[in-house]
Parts: sequence; structure tokens; C-alpha cells
Amino acid sequence: MKKIAVIEDEVIVRETIIERLTEASYHVVSAENGLLGIDLIREQQPDLVLCDIMMPNLGGYGVLEYIRKDPATSLIPFIFLSALSDKTDLRKGMLSGADDYLTKPFTKEELLNAVAVRLEKRETFAQNLRSALDMFRDSLSRSLPHEFLTPLNSILGLSNLLREHQAKFSDVEVDEMLGNIHQSGQRLLRLVQNYLRFAELESIRHDEDRLQSLSEERFGFPDSIIAETVDLATAQTKRKKDISVQADAGPLRMGIRDFEKIVEELVDNACKFSLDGTRIDVTGKHIDGLYELTVMDRGRGMSPQQIQSIGAYQQFDRLQYEQRGVGLGLAIVHAIVEMYGGTMRIDSEQGKYTAVTVLLPSGEAH
Repeated sequence: MKKIAVIEDEVIVRETIIERLTEASYHVVSAENGLLGIDLIREQQPDLVLCDIMMPNLGGYGVLEYIRKDPATSLIPFIFLSALSDKTDLRKGMLSGADDYLTKPFTKEELLNAVAVRLEKRETFAQNLRSALDMFRDSLSRSLPHEFLTPLNSILGLSNLLREHQAKFSDVEVDEMLGNIHQSGQRLLRLVQNYLRFAELESIRHDEDRLQSLSEERFGFPDSIIAETVDLATAQTKRKKDISVQADAGPLRMGIRDFEKIVEELVDNACKFSLDGTRIDVTGKHIDGLYELTVMDRGRGMSPQQIQSIGAYQQFDRLQYEQRGVGLGLAIVHAIVEMYGGTMRIDSEQGKYTAVTVLLPSGEAH
């Protein structure tokens, strides 16, 4: 049985609402003013709140502000009850974070319909959230152990082999094994760094001071950053011969480190998901006050469903293709781009190509 909190100072109105909701098989709890209403919401954790705007002690706006700031109650649907017909007051309520409003006097049908719609939307949201969490757990449980254990097993196995039987190997063989150990260590290091970077970006997203500080950063040589980052990324994947780079200079309104990370992850993904010998194009150009960076490969491509599902730890076709990384690359790029007020777009056709384009704020637009 769904629980609904009714916060209303007029006794007759409150009792009428309680009666109608009870008849409709809802469990109803109530309070006669905003201060008592806050305590009620905190203690009862209702599925929905009906709250009058004009009340003594504390009005509806204050109640709404409180529950939206508290993580434990921030997602509870909130419907304002108001005798005010002025559109400005109603608009203020919606801008404050209310989900809906009912103007007094309202009919029984209007009340029950508003409640049913909001509860249905909340249930849909909860189902989508559960589905996303299930996908997250499944992807994480399948990919994370593999991604950590594969390079770690290589490091431990080869180093132990050298430690116990080094004399049996030639200098060339020893050098090859040391190279494999180093490569595996680099892979493991990057995995850990990406986890830490993603966590840092999630933290920054909720820090207004840090976001303001980032918005003031500038640099003027994206062409050089792109060229240097592409050289480093393709040297590790041995794909230098496949990459074409054409990039404009000019000011960008973002941090160098973040721009480097965007280029690094996009180029690394393009190399991982396309075959040796296929072309990868990297372009950067100023367009209408924005800097457009595009990385296009001729690899296996992505379906519309896969593009829509992109997120941290999400991988596709794990059983069919061997992949490195746990899906953090594009999630990190998307987080950085959004942090600076940019946008990211993915165009792809399965079996043919994938092109990832990010639009970043140009310094010229400031």
C-alpha cells in the first residue's frame, strides 16, 4: 500500500483529502503545518507528498526546499496544493522543484489522477534505476576481475619465471619477457588511474567552486596537444601508420590536462576497436565559437542501443571480442565534456565505422 503524506493547515480540506485517499486504498499520514510536515516526512518516508503552499510557521516552499536537500527524501514526488490562481506563484512552485500542483478547489477525480500519475512516474523511474544497477553489477562482475587479473597474472607469472629460471633464457628472451611485464604494468596502471579519474570527475561535478575555477582555464595550442597525445597513444598500440591528424590552433576555454585526456581516450578506443591497417582520422577545427574534435575509425561500429547505453563499466560483445578497459574511457570523456559545458555525439554504423565528436568551448566565444 502506497503511503501519502498530506500537509495542510485547513482542517476541513485536510480531512477531505485524507478521506478521499483512504477510500482509494492509500495509507495516509498528515500534518497541520510545515514544521510538523518535515518531521513527518523524515520519519515516515512517504511515497508522495501533498503540501499546501500558504501555511503558518513554515510554508510549502520551505518544506520542499528541505526535502530536496536531504538525500533520503530528495526523490519523493511533491505536489503543491494552492488556492492561488496567480500563474507567477504556480511557476515559482514548479521552478522550486515541485512535480505538480493542484489548485483549490479540486475534484476527487483531479486529486486521484494527479496522485496516480506521479506515483506511476516514480515507479517507472525506480524500475529504470534497478535495471541500470543490474546492468552495472553484471558488467562489473564480468569485466572487472578480468581487467585486473589479466595484466596482474602476466606480471606475476613472467617475473616468477625469470626469478627461478633466468639462466635458462637467452638475453633476447629475457628482454622480451621484461617488455611484456612492463606493458602489463602500464595497462594495470592506466586502469587504476582511470578509476581514480572517474571518481574525481564525479566529485568535481558537485563542487561549484571547482567548476568555476575550471571555467577560467585557457590554452591556445590544441593542435600541438592533439599531435603529441596521438603520438604517445599510437606508439603504445603500434598504429602510427594508420593515423591521420589535421588540427587547428587557437584558444580553448578548458584545462590542458582535461583536453589531453579526451584525446587520449578517444584515440585509444579507436585503436582498440579497429584492425591494424585501417585508417583512423583525427580532426580538430574551430566552428562558430566552438572547437570540434572528431576521432573516426573504420572498425566494427556500434548499434544505436549500444550508443544509448554508454556508461561507466559498460562493455559490449564481451563474449565475442576481447576488450581492454572496463568501459570507463567514453564515460570519462563524456564527464569532462559536460563539465566544461560541451557536448558529445557518436555516429556509427556496425561493421563500417565509428566517429566520436566533441564540441568544446572556444576561448574566442568567451
